[in-house]
Amino acid sequence: MTRRAFTPSIPGLNSPQPNILPQTTDDLSIDDLASYKSGRTMSSTGASSRNGSSRFPGRSSRFTASRPHFKIPILIKRFFKPPTLDFETAMWEIFYLIVSPKRVYKSLYYHKQTKNRWARDDPSFVILLSLFLTLSAVAWGIAYSPGVTSILKLILYMVLVDFFLTGVIISTICWVLVNKFFKSKAAHDSIGAVSENDLEWAYCFDVHCNSFLVIWVALYMVQFILLPLLTMNNWIGLFLGNTLYFVSLSYYFVITFYGYNALPFLEHTQLILFPIGVLAVFYVISLFGFNVAKTMTNTYFT
Repeated sequence: MTRRAFTPSIPGLNSPQPNILPQTTDDLSIDDLASYKSGRTMSSTGASSRNGSSRFPGRSSRFTASRPHFKIPILIKRFFKPPTLDFETAMWEIFYLIVSPKRVYKSLYYHKQTKNRWARDDPSFVILLSLFLTLSAVAWGIAYSPGVTSILKLILYMVLVDFFLTGVIISTICWVLVNKFFKSKAAHDSIGAVSENDLEWAYCFDVHCNSFLVIWVALYMVQFILLPLLTMNNWIGLFLGNTLYFVSLSYYFVITFYGYNALPFLEHTQLILFPIGVLAVFYVISLFGFNVAKTMTNTYFT
């Protein structure tokens, strides 16, 4: 007797089934091939990008971090939102910049932790300083160049040229030099730390504004009061006027030094004090007969 293999009879199991998947590429249509190749390309691209990012972590951020970025200060936007202005803090900064400038820069760490930026995001300080310069220009104009047109020209010159234009030039030079030469090696080698180790242009302008406050006090207020004495045709007036200019300009660089020295990722910031030595040389030379106060007054009012 021949033994036959037992095959269970299950309904639907032994019935012929249609082929659901294609056996060869000949069974695929042109549209199917196109979508298949497209999907394969996209998946391989995504995989390679994922592998690249995992294999080289922080690669793109490293190149981004090593390049300083020029950003428009956010305070320009807040300038058109008066309710957001904080004049109380600005007045506090003005007071301590004259009395104890280091105290102002010590608050930078709290500002960095809360705002995640070194620069001010409030234009109140700039507004107040511009207002002070405007009032000084009016006083100088009334005293030495009466006339509406002359006073308006003096306001524009003191605010736009002396303060803003000079500030933009100095801030840009400092922004380039500091990012290129003053950053520590650890800051250059850091990965993905753009906000930590890149100096903002707006911060450089803030440092100029802080330093220019001393210029305003000494050369726009004190000089205005003492100008009859400073412009006398004797050596005492020459000495007092030249000393006033030397001290005010030197203090400008001292406060500038405080501003950059407060940043933890900068080094060799003491080089910022080098111009004081140059000023000292010119100061000594000027004592032999060059009255700086009289020369500057003639420049403004002739």
